[in-house]
Amino acid sequence: MKKALITCLTLCLCALSLRAEDSLNDQLRRAAEKLKNEFSKVKEQGEIKGREWYKKAKDHVTTSRAEYLQQAGTALTGWKADIDVLKDQGGRDYFKTRISALEQHHAFAVKELETLTAITDEAQFRARQKSFDRTLWTLEAAVEQAQEEAGL
Repeated sequence: MKKALITCLTLCLCALSLRAEDSLNDQLRRAAEKLKNEFSKVKEQGEIKGREWYKKAKDHVTTSRAEYLQQAGTALTGWKADIDVLKDQGGRDYFKTRISALEQHHAFAVKELETLTAITDEAQFRARQKSFDRTLWTLEAAVEQAQEEAGL
């Protein structure tokens, strides 16, 4: 009798574990599908952002030097204000580190703008402009990411 009872309990536990495995498999499958969907959304957003940046870069090449420098200065001033707002948010230590990195990135961009302004040769200016555009775009993306994290 004991042997039959133990066998019955063992079979019940096996059946429960199989059902639990099916449930676990379903959960893993759903999690994988969700991750796949999120990845495709991020990829799509990245492609859209890349197209926007490419279009801006194309426009910047045809923009006059004075107008380009004025637009860059305005953008840097706006991002400095955004960084200051984020700084007032406070938060955890890693977020403070991110704000510090944003400030350093902004300072680098300002220095690079000064260097760009001092260049007199048009060909050198356009060559340096490409690098400066990347600096501005990465600063913009970093500020946007910090704003999302801060909930702004």
